[in-house]
Amino acid sequence: MEEAMARLEELIATARRAERAAAEWRARRFTGRADEGRVVAVTDALGTLLDLRVHPLTRSRADARRLADAILAAITAAEDQAEAARTGLLPRLP
Repeated sequence: MEEAMARLEELIATARRAERAAAEWRARRFTGRADEGRVVAVTDALGTLLDLRVHPLTRSRADARRLADAILAAITAAEDQAEAARTGLLPRLP
């Protein structure tokens, strides 16, 4: 019985650690940059776009296609960071 209780306590502790790790990951913000850092995108852990900044120099020099490509590259970079963080989180969970 003591062994079963110890195992149950271990499982509960593991679940609590997993919940804390997931909450920390969800609260993080990820930043991607493009066009020499003049386009900056910030996403949350799920890849939801939270902020997008485009430097006036980029807006004035880029045509619509280049601007769209730079924005997409910045967002993709932020999403890739979020995915890497999620993947890195999984091995920490026992």
